[in-house]
Amino acid sequence: MSKIKKIIAAAASLVLAFTAQPFSAFCEETHTVTIIDFNGKVMTTLTVPHGSPVDFSKIDISSLEYHIDEYTQVGFNGWSMYPAKVTEDLAIYALFIRMNIECKESPKKTEYYSDKGNINTDGLNVSITKYTQLPQKDENGAFITRKDVIDITETCTASPATVEEAFAKGNNAEVKIIPPGSNKPILKYNITKFKGLGDCNSDETVDSSDASSVLALYAKTSTGEIDEIDPKTSLIYDMNRDEAVDSSDASLILAYYAAASTSENELSLDEFLSDFSENNIL
Repeated sequence: MSKIKKIIAAAASLVLAFTAQPFSAFCEETHTVTIIDFNGKVMTTLTVPHGSPVDFSKIDISSLEYHIDEYTQVGFNGWSMYPAKVTEDLAIYALFIRMNIECKESPKKTEYYSDKGNINTDGLNVSITKYTQLPQKDENGAFITRKDVIDITETCTASPATVEEAFAKGNNAEVKIIPPGSNKPILKYNITKFKGLGDCNSDETVDSSDASSVLALYAKTSTGEIDEIDPKTSLIYDMNRDEAVDSSDASLILAYYAAASTSENELSLDEFLSDFSENNIL
């Protein structure tokens, strides 16, 4: 009987010893890591063993890449933290990068006078504004967002690219400005062709005789011999497009005639006026 009592006592001691051990000694301790998207919504929850890193490869981030509209794209920039060892329950946030393409200014030139040359995009201003969310927080506990503006004007292309292509079917055309890596225009604008600017005597050349014609007309308006110049004549004589016919138009014709006469290659009126406007006040 004493032997049976000893066996029972030993078994009881084992039971007491087992119940005295913490639960974690027999079951691995884990923590809950909550993954949250840009808008504060829970994407998923992960169960991570105590002291282990987060396996971010298990997280599907495809929903974090999308377009707000055709000019604004949102993408995944990273996580708010990358803990090497998880020792408590955590909330980890997705950080965004948002890029917006914007056309701030249109090309200045919308009227063309020649049949050759490239579409002039001087004055165009296209940029990408990039907002990058950082893991650092501000004094209010919100993630800091860095703003960068990148000028991409020089990498944009005009379609059609040439004057000849644009006016192949008439004297009016639409030009599209295409950002790099895209087939969607950031800008559409209309251009027109007016052939005959400066050719006051209609001999299909712009030279000193045309300058003389301008000066003669200017003299008549200055003395009151002519009260008003008709619109069609004004379109031809008004070289600098300041809505007046005067000596500055004659000077501009002479300047073009001199430049065209000494140029090794054919100099279009559009090219001359573009170069002239960059260095002079029309």
